[in-house]
Amino acid sequence: MLKPAATEQLAELAGHLATAPSGSIATAIDAAEVRAETMRGRHTDEAFGRYCRSALPLILRRLLDAESQLAALRAQSARHVAAADLGDEPSPAELLDGYRRAGVDLAEEIEEARAELEAEAYAFALS
Repeated sequence: MLKPAATEQLAELAGHLATAPSGSIATAIDAAEVRAETMRGRHTDEAFGRYCRSALPLILRRLLDAESQLAALRAQSARHVAAADLGDEPSPAELLDGYRRAGVDLAEEIEEARAELEAEAYAFALS
């Protein structure tokens, strides 16, 4: 299990990245391909180094964004469970609202999950 980054670590990383924009997953895939090609001898280490100077800040910003979102999800999930442990009856809507306040929107994932569950129920009904 990966150990989540501490708030201080995220702040330090953010400070080093200044205004670097977040890269896409395509940027990370491209960087992995360039690295693989370099390991196979198809690119020089110098060319790889030049590539990394432009791609690395984008990939690190994406890492920071992902770690920050993970921290928000963990904190909201823990708060939800703690409330239940203390005798409250938090609803899924309250959990989702906490996620939204933390900047995490699961609407698309929920719709996909709903469609999958409906398809499973339909397949079960037919069997």
